[in-house]
Amino acid sequence: MNKIEHIGIAVKSLENSNDLFARLFGQAHYKVETVASEGVSTSFFQVGSNKIELLEATHSNSPIAKFIERKGEGIHHIAFDVDDIVAEIERLKHEGFKVLNETPKKGADNKMVAFLHPKSSNGVLIELCQEIKP
Repeated sequence: MNKIEHIGIAVKSLENSNDLFARLFGQAHYKVETVASEGVSTSFFQVGSNKIELLEATHSNSPIAKFIERKGEGIHHIAFDVDDIVAEIERLKHEGFKVLNETPKKGADNKMVAFLHPKSSNGVLIELCQEIKP
């Protein structure tokens, strides 16, 4: 793993939260994107060398809607940048981590992503991210 790619925060309202975090960071978000396959709309803020991703459910059955129903708004996941997501998935499986999706899928912000089950990482949902290269 190279670095923390971003921290994901589950929110009830992207519009309200964009305003709140813009005031907190002193700058507007740089991107809004919907990932239909995950039932989520996202918004990204660049804060120094770090990124914050806000996640709003687009329907009541989405993972974000279920997360907010159980735990309320707050930190949802920590994402790590990797060079080879397929190799990293295999390495982590070999190390005993439970991988939620063994085949990477297209995520937001031009990334291929895969997730580790929080039960195998002390209650933290871990996202692996690899930039999609043309």
